Amino acid sequence: MRKAIGWIAILLPFALIMGEYIISQLDLLNNPWFVKTNECYQVYTYGSPFKASISHYYYSSVGEIFTGALGTVALFLFCYKGHPLRKSEFGLSDKVMSKLAAFFALGIVAFPTTSKHCIEDNLRVFTSSFNTGIIHFAFAGLFFVTLAFISIFNFRRTKKVSEFGTKPAHNIYKYCGYVMLICVALILIYRVFLRDQYEWLDSIYPILILETIALIAFGVSWLTKGKVYKDF
Repeated sequence: MRKAIGWIAILLPFALIMGEYIISQLDLLNNPWFVKTNECYQVYTYGSPFKASISHYYYSSVGEIFTGALGTVALFLFCYKGHPLRKSEFGLSDKVMSKLAAFFALGIVAFPTTSKHCIEDNLRVFTSSFNTGIIHFAFAGLFFVTLAFISIFNFRRTKKVSEFGTKPAHNIYKYCGYVMLICVALILIYRVFLRDQYEWLDSIYPILILETIALIAFGVSWLTKGKVYKDF
C-alpha cells in the first residue's frame, strides 16, 4: 500500500501533463468516433498541457485522472493503520495522521480550485468561486503539511522509542518532509505577495512546479518506507 501511494504521488503530475498533451495532439474530444459531434456541441478548444497548478487539471480533459488519483490515495490513506502511538512519543498515531491526510485529499476534490481568468479549455459546466477556491487551497495546504509531519515524525519511529531518527532511511523521510513544507510556504508566499505584482511569473508555472516537487517528495518518502518496512 505504501508503494502504491508513493507511485501515484510521483506519477500524477507527469500523467496529467502527458495525458493532456496526447489528447490534444490526437484531437480526441473533437473526433466523432469518440464523442458525439453535431450542431448541439461546440468544437472543443485545447489549452496548454501545462496548467497553473495540479488542481487546474480538474477542469481539463484529464480531470478524471486527477480526481481518480486523489480518491485512490484518500482510500489507501483511510485504510492505512501503521503503528500505534506509544508513551513518550511525540505527535499522533499513524492511523490518525493518515486519516487526516485522507480527509484533506477528499476536500481537495470536493472543493475545486478557482481561476483568476476564464478557463478556455474547461470541460466542466462551472468554475469554482473565489470562496470555494480558498477552501480548496486550505485543504491542499493541510494535505501537504500533514504528509510532511508523517514523514518527519511518524516514519522516523523505530521499534525502540529511544532510536527515533537514527536509521539510515530516516534522513530521507526528514528531508522529504522539509521539502514539502518549503514548497507549501513558497506557494503561499507567491499567492499572497507575488502573483498580482509579478504576473509574468505565471508563464513559468511556479505553483505547478512547486506542487510537482512536493508530490515527488511525498512519493519518495512513501516508497522508501515501503522498501524498509522490515526495519520497523
